[in-house]
Amino acid sequence: MTLKSLVTIDVGSVQTRAMLFARVEDRFRFVAAASAPTSLRGPDPDVLLGAIRALEHLSAISGRPLLDPQGILIAPELSTGAGVDVCLITLSAAPPLRVVLGGIAPEWSLASLHRAAAGTCARVLEALSVISPDGSRRTEEEWLYALVAAEPHVVVIAGGVDGGGTRPVEALLEAAVLAAQLRPEEERPLLLFAGNALLREEAVAMAGRQIPLRVLENVRPRPGVERIGPVVEELDRRYVEQAAMRLPGLSALQGWARGEILPTARALSHVARYLSLETPERGALVVDVGGRHVVLAAAYGGMLAQVVQPDSGIGPGILSLYQRRGYERIARWLPQEIPPEALETLVWTKALHPLSVPQTPEEMWIELAFVREALSEAWERLHVLWPELGRTIRFFEPILLSGGAFAAHTRPGALALAALDALQPIGLTTLLWDPVGLLPGLGALAALDPGSAVEAITGRPWILLATVLAPALESPVAPDELLFTFEVHHRGPDGSESVYEIEARGGRLEVVPIPEAGETELRRFRMRRPVDLGWGPRRAPRRIRIPGGMLGLIVDGRGRPLRLAEDPETRREQNQRWLWDVGALGGAL
Repeated sequence: MTLKSLVTIDVGSVQTRAMLFARVEDRFRFVAAASAPTSLRGPDPDVLLGAIRALEHLSAISGRPLLDPQGILIAPELSTGAGVDVCLITLSAAPPLRVVLGGIAPEWSLASLHRAAAGTCARVLEALSVISPDGSRRTEEEWLYALVAAEPHVVVIAGGVDGGGTRPVEALLEAAVLAAQLRPEEERPLLLFAGNALLREEAVAMAGRQIPLRVLENVRPRPGVERIGPVVEELDRRYVEQAAMRLPGLSALQGWARGEILPTARALSHVARYLSLETPERGALVVDVGGRHVVLAAAYGGMLAQVVQPDSGIGPGILSLYQRRGYERIARWLPQEIPPEALETLVWTKALHPLSVPQTPEEMWIELAFVREALSEAWERLHVLWPELGRTIRFFEPILLSGGAFAAHTRPGALALAALDALQPIGLTTLLWDPVGLLPGLGALAALDPGSAVEAITGRPWILLATVLAPALESPVAPDELLFTFEVHHRGPDGSESVYEIEARGGRLEVVPIPEAGETELRRFRMRRPVDLGWGPRRAPRRIRIPGGMLGLIVDGRGRPLRLAEDPETRREQNQRWLWDVGALGGAL
């Protein structure tokens, strides 16, 4: 496929973003972006209206007519240059799926189903197991009651290796089918069976024509093998189906699209997989903090570990996030004391008016404190669901920051600090920033036409926020204790050379400007204590080439794990010092 032009539309819970890609000088490139509020509120919600407004803005910015007089997308592209060849749509605006999981044991089939559900926009209401962790067992009547009370959109049943025992899984299937029959026909959940292959025909017979059923590959076909991809795909498909029924205008918008609407989380996973191919020994992490959901997509060694945290973000999801995390956890990131009532006022303002932006530095600190907690919560879940990541979970390169929460702020140092506080990377990594929301469109393009996606991504359509050098420290360090030194060597385009020494000190962040033009290397590391920069204690390569960027190089000497002071006043002083170190403290917005 050779695309001349493409528009992507990402329908978020707060904003709808439209991106234009086109072939320029025989290369497929990002051209322009525009956004408009997603029309989900008011007496006549209509997501199509938000998409039309975003496309109108995009037409004005790019100079390319995209809509006909009736407000319909022009496709394919006309000989006059109006319109585009293809439209792709991604979606995160719909509420999460309500899901019930069923399996034999929490550490086997249920663990796989939890991973599958975590990778989609789903809320797990119940997890039914034949064998519980404490050895007790719920009766089949209790299973039935739980299934009926949950009112799920989807029930996923797994369990048993192919060719193994069948009776425990049969009991789960029987309970799921009976619970579905007790609901009105139009409200019956979709039943997904991803267990022992011997039960596939029996599952079809149990469901009959009354219960919607899809039979999938076993998530655990044999010991040591896990295949959750088909379950993830079916949950994504069901999410879009439910959204089409619940979001006015989405079905009409779908008529513009080439192929199916893609959940935004799935599109982000495509970008993470691609970036991980560039650094296979480190992997890549894509982070998206939106208005209603948070997504972490980690690709490493051919494996994708993804978490979609619903009822989170900095918009409609902020109230649920605050209720879960609480005042103390939010306030620990603030550089000054803010009473609970003032913080709660901002929470309600943001939940009711998600398009509002911070008007004072204090409001910005509060929003970024919520960003930290949203990321920390999703990070904790990622670590629990994929324990095999182990220590590598802190060594991703690069880390790509996206979503409305990162796009809404104008102090790059504050954004970088929020990401470092929450994710706490170790070693050498780069922070990339997607301020216009390109990633969902790039991911959708990768699913349609990988060649064009590679061309667009190769052009690096995001901003290099900073290169980060962060040591792991097994024990606490004294404030300002010298940890290590190194030299920065820069050769300019004109051949000029400069050398300067940098000291990394405990509890501090050092920002070193790095010019984008020319070449920069880090050399002559001298360790003053056994710090680990990712190559082992007291070890570092002789030369490390790094790129220039908006902030340059950030040397984070605060150690891993990050230790916040227990005393509130001392902790606020810590936050003030770190904000000062990254150049984000003081001045008006």
